[in-house]
Amino acid sequence: MGLTLVQRAIAEFGPLDLIYIGGGWNGYTSDAKLFCDQQHIGLYVSEEMSGAIWKDEFWSYCKRNEDDDPVYFNRG
Repeated sequence: MGLTLVQRAIAEFGPLDLIYIGGGWNGYTSDAKLFCDQQHIGLYVSEEMSGAIWKDEFWSYCKRNEDDDPVYFNRG
């Protein structure tokens, strides 16, 4: 999911709170994630959803590994 597709989704559906892009084999670009964070839009794959839905600031949720390092699903 790149920035262009995020902007297309907003154009088609209007203001969004969340964009769910499916399973962990999918991903997003750094530009798309940064844009969504700035706009307070959650951009997530399945593996991130269960953590994000419990947060007040759900758009800024980031999954973490066993060492508490952030895990992103960047693809490109």
